[in-house]
Amino acid sequence: MSNDNQSTRSERHNNNDNQQRNVGGLIKKILLWVAGIVVLLMVASAALFFYYASSAPKISRSDLTSQSITTIYDDQNRVISRLGAQKREYAKDNQIPKQLKNAVVSIEDRRFYKHHGVDTIRILGAATSNVFGRSAGMQGGSTLTQQLVKLSVFSTAASDRTLKRKAQEAWLAINVEQHFSKSQILDFYINKVYMGNGIYGMQTAAQYYYGKDLKDLDLSQLALLAGMPQSPTYYNPLVSNTKYATQRRNEVLNAMVRSNYITQSQANQAASESVTAGLDPDHGNISGSGTAVDSKVVDPYVKQVLADLQAQGYNPYSDGLKVHTNLNLDAQQHLYDAANKNVQFQNDKMQAGVAVTDPHNGQIIAMLGGRHTGNVVYGLNRAVQSNRSSGSTA
Repeated sequence: MSNDNQSTRSERHNNNDNQQRNVGGLIKKILLWVAGIVVLLMVASAALFFYYASSAPKISRSDLTSQSITTIYDDQNRVISRLGAQKREYAKDNQIPKQLKNAVVSIEDRRFYKHHGVDTIRILGAATSNVFGRSAGMQGGSTLTQQLVKLSVFSTAASDRTLKRKAQEAWLAINVEQHFSKSQILDFYINKVYMGNGIYGMQTAAQYYYGKDLKDLDLSQLALLAGMPQSPTYYNPLVSNTKYATQRRNEVLNAMVRSNYITQSQANQAASESVTAGLDPDHGNISGSGTAVDSKVVDPYVKQVLADLQAQGYNPYSDGLKVHTNLNLDAQQHLYDAANKNVQFQNDKMQAGVAVTDPHNGQIIAMLGGRHTGNVVYGLNRAVQSNRSSGSTA
């Protein structure tokens, strides 16, 4: 009896050992399979990346320093507006304050001096934020160098936002980092970005908004300029509601504190300054649109054209487009003169918004955004933005 019990216990022990070995072997096989799949995915991803990179466009120094200009035409193919055609001032490295470079790096690419064009840590962080909803799907993984490449050689149309484009963008960013220093890349970016109101580059923006060169701006003003490229229209200090411009300026200042470029005391002092302090209504030494057409006359029509382009996925401020419209310049001028000179209104506070259409085809041929609108570029367009009932139609 005793021997039988011992035999039974021995068999059970052996069975347990066999089961453990079987489970261990199964786990090992699963891990090997997973590892193999991961390796295959990595090899396939690398092969796809280099396949896409092999057809990437060339990028040169002139691409990095040149300015893309969008030209808008009327129905007779006459130029009515050129975005970015104002007098452009290219700032050399010794003309760009160190505080501006620090501000740009702090808010746009905190690890700028540590990566080589593509930041895998930033990409993983962005992916995690997007997956878990901490960024509302808006967290991006592009470095400053990738943003510069995008501005220099790629279209921002929705149809061009592909895996192939992103792979080529990353490849070119790595190449740019190999041929230019970090300081040069920052200079290119600062002189390249769109800064609202049809102007490009932060030196030009310094003149347009403050009538000064970059070296003459204080910390608050530099922080605002550094934060504007993310949404130049939204953070425009010339609009009546400067809440968002103030918030963005303060975000930049706080980012500079986190990066140890300034102290909290310096940030607080800069944040106490109004974003409207020092604005120059005459826009410094920046000239007009470079056309024979008064920009005030066509401003509301051009603004709506730009909105339509953006709704279709284009970026008229960086894509260098040629846009042909239905604008009848004679009708537009007549509409502007009627509202601002020829028709007597009860008082100067009365406003008007008009859209003129061709009854034969429904094309909008002229548009009025308001009366006596001043020097604001792309301001409130009452023809499409006011929530009021329309008047009589003819």
